[in-house]
Amino acid sequence: MTGIAGRLSSARPMTLGALPFVALVVAWELLARAHVLNRVLVSSPSLIAAAFLKQLHNGTIQRDLTASAIEFVIGFGLSVVVGIVVGVAMGWYRPFSYALAPPLWLSYNAPFFALSPLLVVLLGLGTPTVVTIVFLITVVPIVANAAVGVRNVDRTLVRAARSFGATDLQIFRKVALPASIPYLMAGLRLGVGRALIGVIAGEFFGGKAGLGYSISYFAGTLQTDNMMVSVVITAVIGVILTQGANRLERWLDAWRGWS
Repeated sequence: MTGIAGRLSSARPMTLGALPFVALVVAWELLARAHVLNRVLVSSPSLIAAAFLKQLHNGTIQRDLTASAIEFVIGFGLSVVVGIVVGVAMGWYRPFSYALAPPLWLSYNAPFFALSPLLVVLLGLGTPTVVTIVFLITVVPIVANAAVGVRNVDRTLVRAARSFGATDLQIFRKVALPASIPYLMAGLRLGVGRALIGVIAGEFFGGKAGLGYSISYFAGTLQTDNMMVSVVITAVIGVILTQGANRLERWLDAWRGWS
């Protein structure tokens, strides 16, 4: 009984959180069927579901998901690796921070989406352009949070570790890295959202396939049902990525306790 009660208790927040979305979908469908809403412009849940099944059958969804996933993984993966390495170096070595901070903040405020036509000219349509956009808009928050996390490590702990003969690598692994985990995860959470936006926006301007390309194509041809399929899939992916980041943060918090 205790196990059942625990499962019901843990499912309650999810159920309550889903109720507004269910109510919205029902209201949307009823208003569309009553012709209060223009079904050509806003479609309806039933038409979107039918379009989803059609795209699933003809392979459109699988193709778009594969293209967007590849671009996301490459762009976000590069930004995580580069962001953590550069951020840790900036936080640990002050001269490195002084040298890189101005161009990084300049790039953070740069209108990369406005430069998308230039990237298309330089890199062509397709994956290279989208990956570049994802990397450029994602890497700076990760760098900034990694640098702040390392910079805020308790120097007393660092000095204590050195007094016991710890090497720089040991200090980094046992002291600096665990202490900076909350900052790193804040950067990764920001990066995940920005990377997904980068994939969709990049495919709008320079993609040849993917969810963003589908949204742009179907919107341009007034195929609202098919367009909304890609929009809904993108929203679901965003929720999944956010929940995945939260789970990773909890796991890393546990790792901090073990280390």
